[in-house]
Amino acid sequence: MGSGAPPEPEPPAVAAARKLHHLLRSRDLRPALSYFRTLPSPFTLLPNHALNALLRALAAAGRVRAATSLFRSIPAPTPHSFNSLLAALLRRGRRRAASALLAVFLRSRDASPDVTTLNTLLHGFSTTSPRPSAPTLLKLFRFLPETYAFAPDAITYNSLLSALCRAGDLATACKLFEGIRVSEEGSKCGPFPNVVTYTTMIRAYCAKGLADEALALFKVMVANGMPPNRITYNTMVQGFCEAGRMELVKEVFEMDSFKPTQLHVRRDSASYSMVIRALCESGEFGRAEELVDEILEKEVLKKRGGSVPLIAAYNLVFVYFCGNGKTKKARMLFGQLLDRRSKVDFQAFKTLILGHCKEGNFEEAYDLVLSMLKRDLVPDSECYIAVMDGFMQKGRMKSAWEALHRMLNSGLRPSTSTFHSVLLGLLKKDGCAKEAADLIEIMLERKIRQNVDLSTNLIDVLFKSDLSDRAYKITKRLYDNGYYIKMEKLIATLCEDKKFIDAAEFTLFSLQKHHEVGVAVHSLVLDGLCMDGRASEAFQLFYELIENGSTTAVAAPRSLVLLHHALEEAGKMKEADFVGKQMRRATARIRQRS
Repeated sequence: MGSGAPPEPEPPAVAAARKLHHLLRSRDLRPALSYFRTLPSPFTLLPNHALNALLRALAAAGRVRAATSLFRSIPAPTPHSFNSLLAALLRRGRRRAASALLAVFLRSRDASPDVTTLNTLLHGFSTTSPRPSAPTLLKLFRFLPETYAFAPDAITYNSLLSALCRAGDLATACKLFEGIRVSEEGSKCGPFPNVVTYTTMIRAYCAKGLADEALALFKVMVANGMPPNRITYNTMVQGFCEAGRMELVKEVFEMDSFKPTQLHVRRDSASYSMVIRALCESGEFGRAEELVDEILEKEVLKKRGGSVPLIAAYNLVFVYFCGNGKTKKARMLFGQLLDRRSKVDFQAFKTLILGHCKEGNFEEAYDLVLSMLKRDLVPDSECYIAVMDGFMQKGRMKSAWEALHRMLNSGLRPSTSTFHSVLLGLLKKDGCAKEAADLIEIMLERKIRQNVDLSTNLIDVLFKSDLSDRAYKITKRLYDNGYYIKMEKLIATLCEDKKFIDAAEFTLFSLQKHHEVGVAVHSLVLDGLCMDGRASEAFQLFYELIENGSTTAVAAPRSLVLLHHALEEAGKMKEADFVGKQMRRATARIRQRS
């Protein structure tokens, strides 16, 4: 052939197969299928490898109907193609179709199922519903290798073991496992039983709640020189958590071979909570915090479905956060748990309340107190006191008083010093006179010991706040309950504030209660009334003092002179004469004594 001669054209079958293989490289099967349909007699034209490639591509894409139709038309489907289609059918749960396909395949003269076929069947049948019984699985396990002369491998034994466990036949699975361990045939499969074998049995024990048996098998595995992997540890941790065997989880975490990075939590809220609790019980707070961060970042608790975690499972991590200046993070986690309608827990609330108070976030702490009350949980005295002390430090006395009021309504009894501290703060704070009055009345109702200085200051504050009626009422209640106030101090303050009528009323009240305030106080009030142009009121006070007082003088001589002069100026001559007589009697008594 000369150098300029054109190359010989490819045979049609080779060209068609090349193009089909090229089109199958794309994720989109439509061009390949369109080309396949344009071919004249494709099953005659295309070689077997091209048809099988198309079959496997259809199976991998989940196009099981098209793949099945193609399988029935291919003159010689390979075991690889059959296995691909079989796996696709079983992945979709189409067990009957897979069984029918197997029957067709086995009836063909060229059928040559291999170990992959058996592995695919064992795994696929055990994951579809209804699951086959143990005898059915064992029959399949024996039939294909004996009939078609191939040896099961490690995957086969592990698949059968897993299938038996999924079928719930742990007894048969245990017999098979023991047979694998003692059989010399196991050596033909390489290191066997391997980590998958042990992990499968550990998972089976955990699924039955046999935590002790699972841990014992794990120890056998390690003793036999088989290193566990991440899945092994994760299987045990999850299983022990679900069984409520937190002491075993702690034991796993303390093993020399365990590394926290091996742990991978199943992505549901209940699993996270159990593992976080176990980590905290083992002192792995750093790893527990990483999982909490993952929960918050991925909003795991906001996802519906699955079991609702218990707030109590997070108590240890709450204690850790609140003890290390991370109460806000604890609050975020706690809030998501509440939104998930997790079962509320008193201790969790208390931990966060005290944590917020420790960090100076008293408003957030009080919000949690209110949240507890809405859920029919009663905060204890420590919670209330911490919140009240915080509000008082910030000068937020109305908030402190509100917290105290809720504490009382919760059926708790604060100490006397707590009452006095809140009352003192209210009296020092402008605009809190009414709240202070409410508090002291509650104290009287509950027989709380009064402090004479605080009581006196309260009456003074009430007068300064134009709440004189309230002042009179509380004064009367104090005396009726066996308490008193410093009248001399109060009356003097009233006089300084030009409240002479009120000063006179309290002077007379003291007289009625046999509480002598002394000549100096009497004189102070009389002088104030006279200088304020209230001669009649001054005379009335003087007269009451004479009628109810002792035989001693009721006022200083200069005060009587001032009163006499004021009455004369007001044209009250009769009253002035009375005062004059009292002045002369007082003078006579002084002379007699001298």
